[in-house]
Amino acid sequence: MILLLAGTTEARNLADHLVEAGIKALVRMPDAAESLEGAIARDDVTAVIDASPACSDLTAESFSLCEARGLPFLRFERASLRSRPGDMWQAVFEAKALAALIPEAARVTCSEPRLRDRIAAVLPGRELSVLSGETLSDQPTEWLVVFGTESHRGLLDAARERSIKVAFLTCPPPLSATRREHLLDALEWAESHAMASGDMM
Repeated sequence: MILLLAGTTEARNLADHLVEAGIKALVRMPDAAESLEGAIARDDVTAVIDASPACSDLTAESFSLCEARGLPFLRFERASLRSRPGDMWQAVFEAKALAALIPEAARVTCSEPRLRDRIAAVLPGRELSVLSGETLSDQPTEWLVVFGTESHRGLLDAARERSIKVAFLTCPPPLSATRREHLLDALEWAESHAMASGDMM
């Protein structure tokens, strides 16, 4: 059975396709009562697909647990965006690097409510607000902190029009982890492992 670490739109879409393909899967949400270690240690889990929210601690932890048990692991996340003329983007590979990029007293908008506390902790002295939905408010802001996925394209276009600087918080998976960015590619990976382990319904 494939353990799917969920909590994103990508995970929900993949879960639906796993069912349609007849692949046995267990979906685990980030707030599940069972520990991650306990879920991965189940005897019937034969592979893990991590489609949990980006920049959470689940990816590194689940990858490490899978390596220890010799389980196949896949990180599935939407492809990052490419900049367009006029975009003022800066890539940041960990939250604490934001402090060196964004000056004190700057007005900052965070696009990810779930990352607010982490960003607030590394940006003391900044005026931090959280985006509601996918639209920039009329509230003045100088920096937008966002994780770079295609779903933010309209938001980033609005930032470009208003000359708002963008800090892309990117959290790449471990270097040796297998990664897929497209649903059908992730499904193909799941099918190959399910067939090899007899996890087809």
